[in-house]
Formats: sequence, C-alpha cells, structure tokens
Amino acid sequence: MVGILVATHGGIGLSLLGTAIDLVGETAEAAIAVTIDDHMDRTMAWDQLVEAYDTVNQNQGVLILVDMFGSTSSTLALSLLAERNVEVLTGVNLAMVLRALLHRTEKDLETLAADVLQYGQRNVTSSATWLSTRN
Repeated sequence: MVGILVATHGGIGLSLLGTAIDLVGETAEAAIAVTIDDHMDRTMAWDQLVEAYDTVNQNQGVLILVDMFGSTSSTLALSLLAERNVEVLTGVNLAMVLRALLHRTEKDLETLAADVLQYGQRNVTSSATWLSTRN
C-alpha cells in the first residue's frame, strides 16, 4: 500500500485528511497529515516531515500532497525526492486526498500520483462552465 502524507500550512491538511476519512467511513492506515508553517525552524520542519514519512512508509512509496508549490512544505518534500521513494503533488484538494485513499492499494506510487493529479485537476472547475457543457 502506498503511504499518504499531507503536508500543509495551518490545519488545512489535518482537515482535508480528517474529512476524507469521514467520507470513506473507515480509519485510514498509513495516512497522516502534518502542519509545516513558514515560521518553523527548517530543521524541526524537516525532522517532522521525515518522521511522518517513516510513519506511513509501507515500502511501496509515499505520496506527499502539499498545499502550494514553493511553500516550506513543498520545498522540504521535494528534498525527499533525492533520498526516498516519494512523489510530490502540489495544490492539494479534498478530491485528491479522497482519490489517494481509495486507490492506493491497487496502484503503484507512480500510477497513483498520475491518477490523483489528473483527478484533482478535473475537480477544479467553474460550475457554470461545467454545467453549460453538459447540455
């Protein structure tokens, strides 16, 4: 199973993961959310991210979902690419977290990352535009 790590500013990641778990209706094994704010000491933030990675790693890789490209959580997560089996996606939303939780047992890390990215992008839309194309 691919591990899921949501790393964001404030409580965004905690809320996204908690809501996704509520919607799925079960406890999510090997999934964790951490808060990494820009004001945190980088060493402490790095240690927190590595500890979270180690917690969810099931030896099939870890999908790291971060809130914003260029943020502290993003740059630290990207640093893990050189050292560990991870994929990092930015711009996390609830659809992405749900998709990751629901499909991580049946897909490898690379396939899951591509699927979650596509699904997340598809779920960022203008409702008016989406409805007008349905008619």
